[in-house]
Amino acid sequence: MAWCHLLVDLYGCDVDSLNDKELLEKALRDLSDIMGLRIILGPILVHYAGREGSPSGEGYSGFVVVAESHVSIHTDIRTGYASIDVYSCKEFDVQRIEEYLSRIFKPAEIEKQLILRGLMLGKAKSTAAERA
Repeated sequence: MAWCHLLVDLYGCDVDSLNDKELLEKALRDLSDIMGLRIILGPILVHYAGREGSPSGEGYSGFVVVAESHVSIHTDIRTGYASIDVYSCKEFDVQRIEEYLSRIFKPAEIEKQLILRGLMLGKAKSTAAERA
């Protein structure tokens, strides 16, 4: 069993949506619901404003810790960019997440990567059991 880590980059987003704290909190809850994850902390959002010329830009960083791992978002209103990470030990529907993000942030472009993690976990458990 692999853990799934989805990395989504949204370019050319609706800037108002990237700077709307209530919408971002709702998005973190909705993403967790869409995936059937149980929130145990959050959503927590922090506004930041990087210095002029700083690569950190200006926007929100937020996350929810779920029983199955986490969902996070980082926005930059200066560039219309958002990065979202969805990490879970449960499988989830990548297309459904992409459709939801497209609907609320209205990006001009989307880039995504799905990384399967923990592929050697079964082997590691066997080795740990042998050592015990």
